[in-house]
Amino acid sequence: MNMAMPLKQSMITGIVVEDERGAPSGINSALWSLPNALSSFVGAYLMGLGLLVAPFFLSGAFYVASITLFWYFFRKTELPEDIID
Repeated sequence: MNMAMPLKQSMITGIVVEDERGAPSGINSALWSLPNALSSFVGAYLMGLGLLVAPFFLSGAFYVASITLFWYFFRKTELPEDIID
């Protein structure tokens, strides 16, 4: 599930102007790291309630939503390597 992160980072780096790559890279990292940190507490809470499988189903649903939204927002984006001069 973490294999997509380098590909996503590479795509974002490729479509952003070189001088402005810091902000999108930081935002992308924050949007990856913050939910990871918070999900530990939510997962532990659910497991403490005896819902041992719930964190796995929730994470699967969030990954499907993430992939779908990423595709939806970037489906018409032309990548630099796809542009023929």
